[in-house]
Amino acid sequence: MSSERHRPEGVAVRVFVAGAMLFLFAPVLVMIVFSFNDPGGRFNYELHHFSLAAWRHPLDVPQLGLALRNSLVVAASSTAIAAVLGTPIGYVLGRRRFPGRGAAAALTFVPLATPEVVLGAGLLTLFVATATTEPLRTITGGLLFPLGLPTVIAAHVTLGVSFVIINVRSRVVGASPVLEEAARDLGASAATAFRTVWLPVIWPGIASGALLAFAISLDDFVLTNFTGGGTVMFPTWVYGLVRRELPPQVAVVGVLIFLVALGAALGAVLLGARGRRRLTPGGEV
Repeated sequence: MSSERHRPEGVAVRVFVAGAMLFLFAPVLVMIVFSFNDPGGRFNYELHHFSLAAWRHPLDVPQLGLALRNSLVVAASSTAIAAVLGTPIGYVLGRRRFPGRGAAAALTFVPLATPEVVLGAGLLTLFVATATTEPLRTITGGLLFPLGLPTVIAAHVTLGVSFVIINVRSRVVGASPVLEEAARDLGASAATAFRTVWLPVIWPGIASGALLAFAISLDDFVLTNFTGGGTVMFPTWVYGLVRRELPPQVAVVGVLIFLVALGAALGAVLLGARGRRRLTPGGEV
């Protein structure tokens, strides 16, 4: 094993992986460094003096707190809705056989494959139509117009639900139905079998899909810009801000969001590993 590490190809692989990881995390490292910077002006582009002022007052920029709160509300709401909608759909597509199953599974990739500009324009047209066209106006009750938090949440659900469906379906397809059949033979109802057998199997897929939906919702600019109206959201607020100034507080908030996302991702990995051990011989099941 040690001799393989010193082979030229082994060294090349390690150097390549290290370079790729450095390339991926370089923006994050720069963001961390500049969060401790005192720019001495309106734009935090050059390192001047080390300072903790931005960390002591991370929301000391007009509308930053409001923008961050709205983005967190939208991300949490759209993620919860996507998980509730995507879990049963992913389970059915992976477990049941019915006419049109393949077409339905393929359609789950459409929101991900569609350019966000096109999807945003279509959603904007739909939301405006709910206020001008029947029966859409009666069905929606005016909830989706004028544009605001509800329309941004609805737009982000269209992306997030696909991630949940895909991850749940892959977990169901890769699992054996033997445990469910055993539970049904012992008298368990379909609901009980799903809760006690399938839910522990698919919840890592639910968690990973929800994390992807949350992360994408939090920093999505295109759909938010099309469907947000006058609502202050973090991505669109930063885009408008950088034309006038770029305070270090933006980097501080970015670091905090990165740490939360990193913790959630590590938690999902650990819980997913525990879920896989439950299905292996000698595990808890």
